[in-house]
Amino acid sequence: MQIYIEEHQNHAKTIKEYHLTLKGQDRIESIFSFEYYNDDSKEDEVISDEEVLTQLFTRLNSFPIYLSFGFHELTDLEKEDLLSTLKHKQLPYTEILITKRERYMTVEVNCPEDLFQVLTQSITMANYNGYYLIAFTDLLKFETRRVRRWLIKKERVVSVIDMTKPTTFFKIGFDFENVLIFSNETDFDALEKIEALFPEDEIER
Repeated sequence: MQIYIEEHQNHAKTIKEYHLTLKGQDRIESIFSFEYYNDDSKEDEVISDEEVLTQLFTRLNSFPIYLSFGFHELTDLEKEDLLSTLKHKQLPYTEILITKRERYMTVEVNCPEDLFQVLTQSITMANYNGYYLIAFTDLLKFETRRVRRWLIKKERVVSVIDMTKPTTFFKIGFDFENVLIFSNETDFDALEKIEALFPEDEIER
């Protein structure tokens, strides 16, 4: 596997490009993104998205980890399987109903095994531009704000990421093209620190 890491200097542009609403946006110290590619010639060494992310957070060893996503974007079968797992493993979770059709879920996981299983049952939506965040704190909140849609401003409930305290979150990019790291913590403020999260021989320079 090859990993390409990029630092995003224009924070406001990146936040707008990925349609994020943040509280404390001015406190963000760094934004990085990473992409990873499997070697097509080595089919027996292909690593899935959930394996890559589980390996990354296992190295970080900063549990609990909070997975936040649009529950409504899963299929009915995926919803049933996920809820069954959460109840069987007694994993804490919250659901927020925005509209009759729009529901968000945040799941707390405390070990790599549970992280892998929840990712396996929910990460598919990220391949189709579904909303997916991974964070070290429960930072996804919902607020009523006036937002513009189709040239008209209306009061709407929007998802807001709270960056007013020291925290870091990982946003899955469109079509899972990359993973973005937004942080106001010193552990993630330099390229060499991001590179240290991955095996050195896999980093593409």
